[in-house]
Amino acid sequence: MTESDDIAARLSLLEQELALSERVDDVLESALRERLPLEAYVGTLLGILAEATGATGVVLRTIDENLETATFKWPEGGGIDGAIVERASVATTEREAFVDRSSNRTVFAEHLDVAGELFGMVGIQLTGSVDGAPLERAKSLVHVFAETIDNQLAFIAVFRQKSLVSRELGDALVDTVLDRGIDAALEVLRRSVQFDDLLLVVRDEHAAHGARLTYRIVQGGVLTHEAAVTGEVSVDDFIKKHAATMIHGDSRSLLAKLGITRFREEALIQGVRDKRVLGKLVVTSRRGELSTFDRDVLERFCDILRQRLIDHAREWNHLALSFPRGVVERLLATDAYDKALLSPREREVAILYADLSGFSRISEQVLKEPEKIAKLVDTWSQRAVEVVFSLGGVFDKMVGDCVIALFGPPFFDCDAADACERAIVAAERIRELTRKLAEGREIPELAGLSPPLGVATGIHYGRVFVGRVGPDENYTAFGSVMNNAARLQGIATRDQILCMKDLVDAVGGGARFGEERSSLVKNVAEPIRYRELVTVVG
Repeated sequence: MTESDDIAARLSLLEQELALSERVDDVLESALRERLPLEAYVGTLLGILAEATGATGVVLRTIDENLETATFKWPEGGGIDGAIVERASVATTEREAFVDRSSNRTVFAEHLDVAGELFGMVGIQLTGSVDGAPLERAKSLVHVFAETIDNQLAFIAVFRQKSLVSRELGDALVDTVLDRGIDAALEVLRRSVQFDDLLLVVRDEHAAHGARLTYRIVQGGVLTHEAAVTGEVSVDDFIKKHAATMIHGDSRSLLAKLGITRFREEALIQGVRDKRVLGKLVVTSRRGELSTFDRDVLERFCDILRQRLIDHAREWNHLALSFPRGVVERLLATDAYDKALLSPREREVAILYADLSGFSRISEQVLKEPEKIAKLVDTWSQRAVEVVFSLGGVFDKMVGDCVIALFGPPFFDCDAADACERAIVAAERIRELTRKLAEGREIPELAGLSPPLGVATGIHYGRVFVGRVGPDENYTAFGSVMNNAARLQGIATRDQILCMKDLVDAVGGGARFGEERSSLVKNVAEPIRYRELVTVVG
């Protein structure tokens, strides 16, 4: 071959390579625009390579959208023998070109990689025993094909990997127990992101009971500190002191204390509307800057955690309308607590009805202005509910100026006597706080009234249907026992605490109760029997 022939052959090959690359690029761009899965257009790609090389068979083995090894052949169902494909796959895994030649066919394959990471192999089958220039031409075209598609295949794999990691993070954080979900999500991060140190500080906000600050430190792949674990006291105290400052931007002193001085990547976990900072994530790597993949995964973790914190705060605040803080924490630390503990069921419960005595008269004749009336109701009811919560009770609802509370739910881990004693103590404390409010220090108009502001209370114990019911899923109880407790409260006069016989019997009776009485009430055939609490409880 003359020099001019050689140049012409090289130019012809370059033209063929360029034409092949352009045709493959056109298919890839179209697939991206139309968001097609690999399976939808891979046959077209293999057909283009077959046409360019004159191959009778083409094979592509790579990672598909499911992150599984997939083998695509042209023509579909035929082409290169399966055993040869397997041998080619093994050879190219070692980054070696594969050539298998016989009298009637020649198979050539090479590996696919991006930035040194293997993504499979591509191979062709030619008719006859091919060698020399014809084989080199085919190798060059296969190489161009591989170089053109490998970025696309890597993109598919990386994008799918991000999606799977995001799903894992979401599945972890959906755990009804927030702290356990965060721990599981951090384990997903540890497996997916190449970091050396990780510090996560989270501000879990609750409108009803303030905020809770928690932290976790992972160093060398090991969880070394967290809020719920007793660790090195000096570090724990230091974090508690500096965590709030860190969340709002200054991480230096805290990280220096932990010995984290290498390159770090920081991410804020912010609310959606007001952009308040809910937490901060700091990771470090000895290798320098984190990869784009790692950063994207960390951002997705922060996004999912942010939504989980918002959902958790909403869930907490809804529960806090009915339950005291300790009960809310215990509920949220229980698997499937809603079904296990809050779904409606029949149980024996102590019930308290406490109604402001003289409220209508005071509202119409003394306070008069809606704002002042609202202040009285808000102040009294808030303190009454605080009393209920302090005794582990449940705030059922408020009807007008009457507070209704339950003792025993939602765990039902106290006996009848204990539940009833708590209801009695609550009634006495609510009566006392009402008397103090009547002195007029906070609402001057209440001072010196005759008769003064008071509270009429009825307490009962018995079997009710209790749980979350209705469109708002409020925790409440209903049944004849509730109705009779309401009727008993209606009989009570200012500052009386009337106790139904069932409740008195549950606590063993005694001299602190007055003589038994009975009264006929509307819609009840038999008189209700009760006794007045006449002695101040312990």
